[in-house]
Amino acid sequence: MSAALDMPAPVAQPPQAVPASAGEQEIRALLADLDGQIITLVLRRAELARYDQSARRLSGLPASELAWENAVLGRYADALGRHGADIGRALLTLSRLPSAHAPAGRRASQQE
Repeated sequence: MSAALDMPAPVAQPPQAVPASAGEQEIRALLADLDGQIITLVLRRAELARYDQSARRLSGLPASELAWENAVLGRYADALGRHGADIGRALLTLSRLPSAHAPAGRRASQQE
């Protein structure tokens, strides 16, 4: 297990109210902060998902489980609507281990 898996997940800060007098710079700073938190969480999710996939492979199971992935898509769609499923699909794609059967060049391009 990697050391990063042992660390607790970062806690997202509660949303800050945007003051009525906030200017564009303040709003953009809040957005940039949120983007940083989202990126950190996406990287954490990908790491945990790849760990899970590796453990499944080592147990002789397929790396991914279709029912689990469909449940993930359902959670995102339920919470965020139709486009939420698109976000869920993107997260699943970012979280996949390179295929054991893909040519080396394709595996490298998937990691970019």
